[in-house]
Amino acid sequence: MKKIPLVLIFIFLLGQSGKAQVQLTLLDSNTFQLGKGVILSKTSFRGLSVVDDQTIWASGNRGTFARSTDGGKSFVFKQLEAYATRDFRDIEAFDSSNAIMMCSGSPAYILKTSDGGETWREVFKDVRPEIFLDAMDFWDEKHGVVVGDPIYKHFVILETKDAGNSWTLFDTIYTPHAADSEAVFAASGTSLRCLEKNRFAFVSGGKKSVFYQGFIKGTSISWKKQSLPIIQGKNSQGAFSFDIKGKFGIAVGGDYLVDTLTQNNACIAKKYNKEWMAPFESREVFLGYQSCVEIINKNLVIACGTTGVDANTTMNLAYQPKQVISHLSNESFNVVRKAKKGKAVFIAGGKGRIAVLRY
Repeated sequence: MKKIPLVLIFIFLLGQSGKAQVQLTLLDSNTFQLGKGVILSKTSFRGLSVVDDQTIWASGNRGTFARSTDGGKSFVFKQLEAYATRDFRDIEAFDSSNAIMMCSGSPAYILKTSDGGETWREVFKDVRPEIFLDAMDFWDEKHGVVVGDPIYKHFVILETKDAGNSWTLFDTIYTPHAADSEAVFAASGTSLRCLEKNRFAFVSGGKKSVFYQGFIKGTSISWKKQSLPIIQGKNSQGAFSFDIKGKFGIAVGGDYLVDTLTQNNACIAKKYNKEWMAPFESREVFLGYQSCVEIINKNLVIACGTTGVDANTTMNLAYQPKQVISHLSNESFNVVRKAKKGKAVFIAGGKGRIAVLRY
């Protein structure tokens, strides 16, 4: 029998501006076209790139990626046999034909396609046993960066200026020094974000949780560090994701080994370049560990993790008039992204789950 799509509908208050309806729909897997080697129940998506309202790409473990060109009505899933043991934790797409995927673990690969995923070519490879790439982002189609876990206590930073065809590894004299047991989480590809031209940022966790801002100047990078008021101290704790719109910033995370903890799993900044603070005087912001956060608009913030999908409002987070938490789903999801050009919002996670958010 054909499965009926799961629809979770939720109404929440947006400050004093009235009510808005948010509808989360888990897409019907019967619309998915599965290629050879793809097993949905064993597929976990952490990379997600929503180009526009029609074009969506996702990347995951077992060398798997997915693509839709009809707004999510159908998806084509494929497994790259040569990379069937690799976990592609992030993907950046530019249209229905061009995309770049990054895998974590050693050896580390970055792959590029220019024909909608029919063929992929290696544009970067690192066989060092310590290498672990975490996240990737682009300012535009030509210029992007990748962050990786520290090697010899220095974070790994890569840069491309030719649309991902080649990548340059920054010398450690220009990369931040990490504390013992400090690293970046490869949970959703959103622990790194490109900001203004040549400026980017990433968040860390473990013994310390830090917001790093990098300013690329030719072949060098200057840095600004800000401590994040979020749970930290253990390898499983810290900031896993962040987003910035205008001056407002939010970082989320928690403890993925104790994912039901509801306090100290988020922090905000009214001016991200100045100060990060714990909202609500340590009261609950999101219901448990969150692997990804996305600011949808001035009234809506969506976060997801192993405990489900939550919503809050930027108005509430920034000015704290009262606590507002909205639980949209109990299903585990890893990543939520809004269209770079458009309004579409998609969410992806374990067992091949892909959902669409309407608001």
